[in-house]
Amino acid sequence: MSVPTGSTRTASGPLSRAALAWRVAVTLGVVGLAVNGSVRGNDVQWPFAPMSQFAFGVDLEGQIRSTYVEADTTAGTTVRVPLTAGGVGLGRAEVEGQLPRFVADPALLESIAVAAARRHPEWPRYTRLRLRQEVSDLRGGEVVSTHTERLADWTVLDPAGLR
Repeated sequence: MSVPTGSTRTASGPLSRAALAWRVAVTLGVVGLAVNGSVRGNDVQWPFAPMSQFAFGVDLEGQIRSTYVEADTTAGTTVRVPLTAGGVGLGRAEVEGQLPRFVADPALLESIAVAAARRHPEWPRYTRLRLRQEVSDLRGGEVVSTHTERLADWTVLDPAGLR
């Protein structure tokens, strides 16, 4: 069979020792990073470590925490902010990952109000945001009580989202 001029086809055959050694070294490196990340890693080493949102078990005598944001609107209603890509463009896991920052600086909640105003101009504007966690206490793996913890509040400076 003839190969047209300019073709990039090469003859197939066994790999040279150098090619095989290179492939083995890369494979061992990736496997080593994944094992190290699984044993000692955290979100910073992802994708060679598990994401913490999925990498924990629930203590049957502990708590389950669910973070959410609720908002007062210019229409006089209180709504739960949709923490999704289609909602305000920010997922709940992203908020939970940045929780210490939101608690330390509640002004960061303003960005959620601005994102909602820009993404959904038909929605009533958010005037006040409240970052909360619903905490479910477990006994023997069963929910025995639930309460809400206040993490941060913010009065929106620019409800129109014009900034």
